[in-house]
Amino acid sequence: MKLKDILVGAGIAAFVCVAASPISAQTKAETKLYNTAISKGDLKSANKFLAKFPQSVYAPKIQRLKDSIVFHSLDANDVTAYISFVEQNPKSYFRTQANSKIAELNRSGIDDAQAMEIALGAGLQREKVLVAKGVKNRNRENVVAVLAPEGGFYKIAVISQNGDNWEISNTLQEQVYTNDSELAEFAVLPGAEAVTINGAQHLSFCYTNSSNKADKRSRIPNNNCELAANLYSLDDNSIYNVLFSGRMENGTLYGSTMESAQSGLMANPQQAYLLRQLKGMESLKPYEKERFRTQETIQWWYENNPQNAGNLQFGIIPDSSELAARFKEYKEKETVGQYVVSMFDICHNTVVVVYNKTDKVYSLALCQPVPQSDKDLELNTFYGEKGNTLVLYYYQGKNAIKKRLNLGSKRMY
Repeated sequence: MKLKDILVGAGIAAFVCVAASPISAQTKAETKLYNTAISKGDLKSANKFLAKFPQSVYAPKIQRLKDSIVFHSLDANDVTAYISFVEQNPKSYFRTQANSKIAELNRSGIDDAQAMEIALGAGLQREKVLVAKGVKNRNRENVVAVLAPEGGFYKIAVISQNGDNWEISNTLQEQVYTNDSELAEFAVLPGAEAVTINGAQHLSFCYTNSSNKADKRSRIPNNNCELAANLYSLDDNSIYNVLFSGRMENGTLYGSTMESAQSGLMANPQQAYLLRQLKGMESLKPYEKERFRTQETIQWWYENNPQNAGNLQFGIIPDSSELAARFKEYKEKETVGQYVVSMFDICHNTVVVVYNKTDKVYSLALCQPVPQSDKDLELNTFYGEKGNTLVLYYYQGKNAIKKRLNLGSKRMY
């Protein structure tokens, strides 16, 4: 490669023509050696300058020249040469180009169907293999398999070619990353792929932790969910991951990640990659408290009012909440003393919402799960009596149960 091409690649050709004019703050010896390095454009001159004047204002330009010379002299088909360049020059201007070249040379020729066939041929059970992906590393073809978890741990197996055979060459047992033991449903998401970070090959994959259960009293489904983004390094047989936690609604996960606080200088390259990956996922959104306020209010009511409690605690409802809005929209209301009462179904529950005309405050007075069969108790209707007393009718099959709730004292009897 010609000197002119190397200088252009290093981004310093523009100032070669003015290099002969010394900057007043620099010594003559420093400027002279700088001009020599630029004019010769070889490693020896660049190294000589950097060794003698490492703190010079010219040093970054000469370092970039040096990196350009080394980068453009690499064998275009030697992936190990590019890997060594990245390892030895982690802050080089040409790091991104080198990583792109590594990814190109390490592109696996094994498709997903072949990868699964190889994994099964190496003795893995089909029902256990959640992911099988071809990952080429340092000129060697591999298949990386992610296996279903057992006892809170999942397994990664690396299958490599040994002559005419494919054999498991490395394994890693990794604990499922979760902060909620109730989320026992593990699922790997589509889109696993090989990625190059700082010259090293990784398998990128994501999984979710969720629940298929509902709260026993409120029967509200557990919509808490966690998404773990992971990088498995073939070089050091280790896992890097970040966790996004929140609540799922209509395919969108509303939440946050604790690791985002470390996304600055403290983050390693793998973590920085994973945080960027999460940021680019359209299905992840910041947590919206108002979106889940109704669910949280109903759950609060159950947590603070035991089964068959005589003295109830009412939950205060903000005027801007969904429950207050539904109350205002609902036509069937009844005035009971100083209260206005309405009953409607929302969030898997029949709720009684009351408005105190004196205090001008909305409250959640009562919750009852919507029945799933004739055997379940159903809160069916209500009417007002003298004072602040509300009469409630429950039905269970053909049986009617009558109860009273004093809205002033909040006593149920």
